[in-house]
Formats: sequence, C-alpha cells, structure tokens
Amino acid sequence: MIKSFKTIWIVGASAGIGATLAEKFQSCPTDADQKVIISARNADSLQKLADDKPDMKAVPLDITDVDAVKAAVEAIEDEFGLPDLVVLAAGIYSPMAVGAFSAATIKDHVETNYMGIVNCLEPLLAKMRARKSGEIAVMASVAGYRGLPNAGAYGPTKAALINLCETLHAELEGSGVLLRLVNPGFVKTRLTEKNDFDMPHLQTPQQAADFMYRELCENNDFEIAFPPAFVRQLKLARILPYRIYFKLMRKMVKK
Repeated sequence: MIKSFKTIWIVGASAGIGATLAEKFQSCPTDADQKVIISARNADSLQKLADDKPDMKAVPLDITDVDAVKAAVEAIEDEFGLPDLVVLAAGIYSPMAVGAFSAATIKDHVETNYMGIVNCLEPLLAKMRARKSGEIAVMASVAGYRGLPNAGAYGPTKAALINLCETLHAELEGSGVLLRLVNPGFVKTRLTEKNDFDMPHLQTPQQAADFMYRELCENNDFEIAFPPAFVRQLKLARILPYRIYFKLMRKMVKK
C-alpha cells in the first residue's frame, strides 16, 4: 500500500539524488493535492527544476544558516502546512587523503553535512512532535559505516548522522514522528565525479531515486540502504576485526 504524503519537502534538491527524487514524486504523486517543496543553495537550479510545475515550489536555502532554516520552515508551514515528509539530502563531498589533511576542509563538511542537518531537525522535530505526525528521512551514506581511505572529511560526518538518527529514532518511538536513515552507496553525481578510483555498484541518480521512492512510500523501515549487494558487503566489513579490516584498507590505498 502506497502511503499518502500531501506535502513533501526535499532539501538538497538542486542536483543529484535530491533533484531526481523531487521529479519522481512530482511525476508519481502519492496524493491528488500533493505539493513538492524543493530547497538548496543554488536558486537558479531550483527554479529551473520547478519551472512549469504548478505542484512544485522552490525555496532557496542555505542549511548552515540557522535563522534562514527557521524562516524557511515557518514560510513553508504558513503556505502549505507542516510537511508530511521531509527528505534532508543536502551535503558536500571532497576527497581528502592524509597528505592533504585539512582542518578547514573538515570544518566545512561538519558545518554542512552534520550541523546543517541538525539545523533542519531542530524546528522540524519540535513541530512534528507537537502535531504528533510526520516523517523525516536523513541522508547519510554507507561511507559512515566504517573509516574509508580518502574519506577523512566526509565519512565522519556521515557516521555522526547515522549515530544521531539511531538515537532519535529510538527516542521518537510512540510520538507519531518517524525518523528514517538513508544510506546510499556510490551514485553518479557531480560529487562522485571527484573520485579517481573505481566505484563498485555505481548507480545512476534515477536508480537511487526509484529505490528511495519505493522504500519511503511502501514501508516504515528505519534504514533505507542501497544497492543491497554493496550494502551487505560493507555491513560485513563493519564486524571484521581491525587486523583484517586494516589489511583490506591497505590494499585499497595501494590501488
């Protein structure tokens, strides 16, 4: 049975998975009166996506700006009502090998990938808990499962999001608010184009959006992780003893 979401807000929708997911909901609405609100820093890309779509609204937003986030939530609630589903997919990625270790690079990732999501969660959780309904899907990454080479800036922010979502999901039990975790593998976007290594099980944004759409609309599982075969491999890696795990990582570094 497909769930009905009358108002959907996708943050991080100017490109990649977020933009494709917004288009998926727009083309396959779950409610006759459905509205899709899209947000990101790139106002031009947002507007281009929303053009000629009366059921889609662009709300430019920098999630690192706490006041701007609160203002956006209030504006959306005033015009459309508090969203039924929010997908927090905004994030940045820069590979960082140990030879280029940079506190500034790490800070940028923390401010966007972690604190940016936290900035969104604060008003949304308060309002949804007061209403006693709503769903929030936070996009982390399989890169947060365990430390990976060249992911010293990106991976820790995704690991932090996974931990945060686990905590919040448990505490929200019985509140009417469902918090879900999205852990994609490699998806072909402008971010992963920065990688100079082979990316196993690489998916297109359309494949990722189709998988997310189905999981968001058809079940209430805590974690949405894909592609399944790659996820199984990485979850096995999570339980390997360090001596075996680091041996595998050394091979990856040499490659």
